[in-house]
Amino acid sequence: MASEAVKVIVRCRPLNEREKQLGCKVVINMDSARGQCFIQNPTAEDDPPKQFTFDGWEILYHARDSGSTFPEGYHSQSL
Repeated sequence: MASEAVKVIVRCRPLNEREKQLGCKVVINMDSARGQCFIQNPTAEDDPPKQFTFDGWEILYHARDSGSTFPEGYHSQSL
């Protein structure tokens, strides 16, 4: 069995304009000092959030709806 450990990296981004217009809620809270994130079920706000531990994190400061900017077809992709 390999002795290598799995590292978990978390990436979070803010809601984009479309998500804001739809009334979506932010459901993830990050505690980068402790390496933890908390995910709240938006339909069960009285339930305690699920807690996860991670090794590293990255925050994306800009979010945009890119759904209509990519060509359609079998070989199209978003990077």
